[in-house]
Amino acid sequence: MRRRQQSEPQAFSAPLPHSSRGGLLERARTQLSAQQALSLLVLLALIIGVCAGLVVIGFRQLSEGPAILYLPQLEDFESLPPTLRFALPVGGALLLGLIFQWVAPSGRPTGVVHVLDRLHNHQGKMPIRNAILQFLGGALALLSGQSIGREGPSVHLGAASGSWVAYRLRLPNNTARTLLACGVAAAIAASFNTPLAGVIFAMEVVMLEYTVAGFLPVMIAAVSGSAATRLAFGHQAAFSVPASQLESLVELPILFVCALVIGALASLFIVSQRRLVPMQQKYSPILRFLLAGAATGLLALWVPEILGTGYDTLELAMLGQLGIAALSAIVLAKLTATALATGLGIPGGVIGPSLILGACIGGAGGHLANLWLGAATASPGLYAMVGMAAMMAALLNAPLAALLAILELTYNPNVLFPGMMTIVVACLVSRQLFSCEGIYQESLRALGKSGTPSWRAQLLSRVGVASVMERAVAVTPQRLERAHAERLIEQQPAWLLIGGVDTPQALRTADLANFLQRPQKEPEAEGAAPREEEKVDLLRLPGERLQLAPLSWRATLLEAQEQLERHGADALYIGRDYDQGNPGVLNSDVAGIILPQHIEHYYRQ
Repeated sequence: MRRRQQSEPQAFSAPLPHSSRGGLLERARTQLSAQQALSLLVLLALIIGVCAGLVVIGFRQLSEGPAILYLPQLEDFESLPPTLRFALPVGGALLLGLIFQWVAPSGRPTGVVHVLDRLHNHQGKMPIRNAILQFLGGALALLSGQSIGREGPSVHLGAASGSWVAYRLRLPNNTARTLLACGVAAAIAASFNTPLAGVIFAMEVVMLEYTVAGFLPVMIAAVSGSAATRLAFGHQAAFSVPASQLESLVELPILFVCALVIGALASLFIVSQRRLVPMQQKYSPILRFLLAGAATGLLALWVPEILGTGYDTLELAMLGQLGIAALSAIVLAKLTATALATGLGIPGGVIGPSLILGACIGGAGGHLANLWLGAATASPGLYAMVGMAAMMAALLNAPLAALLAILELTYNPNVLFPGMMTIVVACLVSRQLFSCEGIYQESLRALGKSGTPSWRAQLLSRVGVASVMERAVAVTPQRLERAHAERLIEQQPAWLLIGGVDTPQALRTADLANFLQRPQKEPEAEGAAPREEEKVDLLRLPGERLQLAPLSWRATLLEAQEQLERHGADALYIGRDYDQGNPGVLNSDVAGIILPQHIEHYYRQ
């Protein structure tokens, strides 16, 4: 009896890798890859919302709790002596610089810009080390009075929560993107107690699309994140301001002028980021942070209201308790300090500062309206609320998220009518007159990264390869005995994946079947010694062979398309955690094959 020289080829067509560890989990992963497991996605979103809410609660405790050691009350930086108002941001910036200098450059990016970069350019894979740096660095920046907001760090931490859950459960990358958006929505909802604004922010700013399959999990994540913080901090609105409304349509021209000013200042802020953000790649963190901290400390000697998140100042502006001179000084100082801090890489956000800038500009416009039109006008507080919405919309390029955020922050529906007009005007000024997109997109472009994917890339990112790949494949060595080849054909795989060669190749099973149907050589003459059966060489028989490259089954169709272009391959073989940088080894982990026509077929559906 002849001894078998090679193992029997393996053919399979249904299960994904790790099928032995639980068929139910693998079926769920396949359904998630095809966007068909909406109920499971909602359940995961609920869990992520709670996780993100707890992380945001921890971040707020860390960024606010130690402040009682040197502040009479929370955010009361104005009561500090001048020397401490200068030394606090400078000392905090120096300590931050030392920490960032110690961290490797790849671990330094933080904030919303980092989230968008990881989502659109890395399929939502958020490194944990960046999130840890954001947690500690963001808290230190707020405690030291840097002119930043806490929403940027919260968004980063929420996105990292969603990404971490997707990674631990080994979910496909298209699901990881959705879960990242769930974390963002939960973080915004938890930070401001604004669940609806969190949903719209996640869809309008982060995902850049509105889909039913995306809305439902994001909504439940925002609700659960907001519920977590309400249990920790109470149910009251973020700001307590009396209800007010426009008294006359004559006030609309004043609001129009305010919107023009807001749009121009938002554009100035964005332009400053274009110039400052590239410095993050050229200069050391110590130098950059010291420059930002020193500028903040010097400005705080005259305008201490710019220190920290400034929500106490924001509430005073909405109550109309700050005069025109004070509001104007806060705008100039806050704009300068925040632009330097965020542009030079201080780990903080711009949403909170944008609300303060808009409130101060709007409040100043309200005081002028009272002077010019008399008492029959709305209070400066209403102008401040409208200004908040306009500045946030123009700066972030998120008009709907801004409008809903102000509505939820103030519980005053009267801001909707004037708010919509000012948002439109401010956004038109920023986008049309000054050619500025949202600050996050501009910052990504300044860093040399892509931040606005095409609609085709968005479409291909929604679906995983596991849902469209050809599963009827068989892994086989290059040379086969005829009996083995015949048994392989009986299993009816569509493709034969040939391993044991420098570059894995694919051959249609029909080509092997046609070859085997050809007449064999004449039998040996009687009395001659029997000759060993000649093996079939799959690389030499007639037929079309495809050059293969590896791809993980977690990948999306967009990743598949990029992999095909990167390697110049004819097709991709799908398996468990293949390193896209290496040719890979064909084995029993192969789950299927992706051809260019699979991607094209989905694209044209």
